[in-house]
Amino acid sequence: MINQRSAEVTFHAGRSRTAHLTWGQQGTWDVLQRWLPEMKPFFVLTRWLPVPLLLEVDDVLAQISQLLQRHESLRTVFPAGPDGQGSQHVLGEGVVDIEVLDRPEGDPVSFADIVTDCLRRAGTRPFAHDTELPIRFSVATHEGIPVLLMFAVSHLAADHLGADLLAAELTTLLRARTDGDAPPPARPAVQPVDLAVFERSPDGQRLHVDALAHLRQQLRRLPVAPLPDRAAPATPRHWRGELASDAAAVALRLAARRLRTTTSVTLLAVTNALVRTFCAAPVYPLDIMQGNRAVPELRYAVTSLNQAVRTAMEVSGDTVGDLVGHARTAMAAAMRHARYDGRAAGQVARAAAEAAGRPLAVGGQFNDRWSLQPRPTGPAPDPQALARLAETTTFDWPQKAAAEAMPLYVDASGTADRIHLSLMADTALLTPADVRGFLYAVEQIAMELARDDVSLRRVTEIFDSHRLGDVPAHPDTR
Repeated sequence: MINQRSAEVTFHAGRSRTAHLTWGQQGTWDVLQRWLPEMKPFFVLTRWLPVPLLLEVDDVLAQISQLLQRHESLRTVFPAGPDGQGSQHVLGEGVVDIEVLDRPEGDPVSFADIVTDCLRRAGTRPFAHDTELPIRFSVATHEGIPVLLMFAVSHLAADHLGADLLAAELTTLLRARTDGDAPPPARPAVQPVDLAVFERSPDGQRLHVDALAHLRQQLRRLPVAPLPDRAAPATPRHWRGELASDAAAVALRLAARRLRTTTSVTLLAVTNALVRTFCAAPVYPLDIMQGNRAVPELRYAVTSLNQAVRTAMEVSGDTVGDLVGHARTAMAAAMRHARYDGRAAGQVARAAAEAAGRPLAVGGQFNDRWSLQPRPTGPAPDPQALARLAETTTFDWPQKAAAEAMPLYVDASGTADRIHLSLMADTALLTPADVRGFLYAVEQIAMELARDDVSLRRVTEIFDSHRLGDVPAHPDTR
């Protein structure tokens, strides 16, 4: 039987301070207020990492303390004022409880099961942001020897890139402890309170004004009609499929090289080509998510930085290559205009809807985190090997939900060698069979695009061929 106990980590960081929320934190705060107590998967981000041999539990706890001292976002509470608006209060010192799970000798439970259960519990329990620090740690041990370290961090304290930075930094700290070296210095990065101050400065406000001007321009081009319903919706209404593919990872890099662009632009163009099959208009509404780490001081920042840029996405053309040009233009504009006050942007959108006398059309969201992964070393794979790689592709149904804010979410994550393509769709727009077919079509289109351009007529053929297959049973994940 797994034995569970608590351990304490203290931190002494020296200063306590309070500020309003940053733009990124404010956007996350508003989303939390909209959905809680219902938990969405992105509210809590989970990671795990191995603990090097020769370390004791106290060594692991010491490195957790180091991490807390380096990042103000991890020792911040987010109290709500009398008006319900959030703020951030950084603690100068404090104590954090750490869960320690020990597997005795001979216990049949695997560490994989321990990690899965731990992260599932952590990811489904909301944070009490006004009193609780926004990160929870668990250590899995065998006969008292630490084996794995897990953490769950609130999206208010970190986005996915921030969570990856924390996992990488913990790995480095643990390795230094194992080698008997001093902890490596923290990478220079702005803290959230300082970022909040910058955003209200003249330079920060210039970014905001430029972003709102871009938004107004896009709103004028948005279509009147939303993406059309194409079927009777399933119950629950929104389904998320996920395809994991080595072949698509290789193919997207080969295609991007051939097209002289980035993998993110290439993936966006392929996505748009498939949307074209059920969107009759030459433009559709798309929110392009940006990580906002283009400037050096934000590259290693641990906070909630990502924001979406409302885009009138052009999808006119005859080939995927034609759509690459539109995607390149849209992605570059999104990178320039992704730092803004989301509440002010909402006011701009509402004013545009009132002026038009109609609600603004709602479309999809594109969030590519995979393209930020480091490229594998060594020679590029032979395009002829793609079919062989595709034999290892897997598909799953990890989530279903009764309601979502948009009818279409495309997300890319994974490792350098294997991309995880996710599509959450309103089943009135895309049936479960369509969702599965869409993701397999992304893989095949990327494989063909690695060798030559692909016509949009061919895209329709590929999509149709994949969406006619049987849909696997959906596990009840709720």
